[in-house]
Amino acid sequence: MAAKKARRTVLRSSKGTKLYAVRDKTGKFKDIQTYKRAHGQDIKRKSKAELDKAAGIKKPAKKKAAKKKVVRLVKKSVAKRPATKKAAKKKSPARKAVARAARSFVSTAARSVPPKARTAAKKASKTISKAVAVAKKKAVKTVKQAETMAAQVSGSAEKAATLVVDQAKEIAGKVSDTVQNAVGNLLPGQAK
Repeated sequence: MAAKKARRTVLRSSKGTKLYAVRDKTGKFKDIQTYKRAHGQDIKRKSKAELDKAAGIKKPAKKKAAKKKVVRLVKKSVAKRPATKKAAKKKSPARKAVARAARSFVSTAARSVPPKARTAAKKASKTISKAVAVAKKKAVKTVKQAETMAAQVSGSAEKAATLVVDQAKEIAGKVSDTVQNAVGNLLPGQAK
C-alpha cells in the first residue's frame, strides 16, 4: 500500500489568526504555522512541475489514463439509461461528461501527433463542437414549438369552456322560465 502524502489543514486560532496545521503521513500534527508565513514560503519556492515547464521539459502524454476515463464514463452513461421518453430527450450529465471527455481526449491526443494529424484532429474537434451547437439549436427550437402549441391548446380550451358556460346559462334561463310558466298554469287566479 502506498504511503499517504503529508497534508496541511487550514485552522483558526482563538484570536482568529489563520493557521496551517501540517500533518505527517500518519495524520498526526507535525507543525503549526501561521498561514501568512507558510503562504509566503510557498510563493518563494517553485514546484518541480513549474521548474520543468520553465526549462521547456514536456511530460509524456498519458494516453492510457485518458482512454480508461472515457471507458469508465461510457460505462456509467450506459448504466444510467433514462426510464422514460421525456428523460431521454434531455441530455443527461453522464452524456455531457462523455462528450467532454471525448473532446478532451481528442485535444490531448492532438498535442502528441505530427502537424498534419494535429490539423485533422482540430477539424474533428470543431466538427464535434458544431454538431453539438446544431443539436442545441434544434432542442431550443423544439422547446419553443412545444410552448406555442401548449399556449394554443390552453387558449382553445378557455374558449370552449366559456362557450359551454354560456350555453349552460342560456339553458338555465329557459328552464327557469318554463318552471315559472308551469307554476303559473297550476296556480289559477294569479295573473301576470
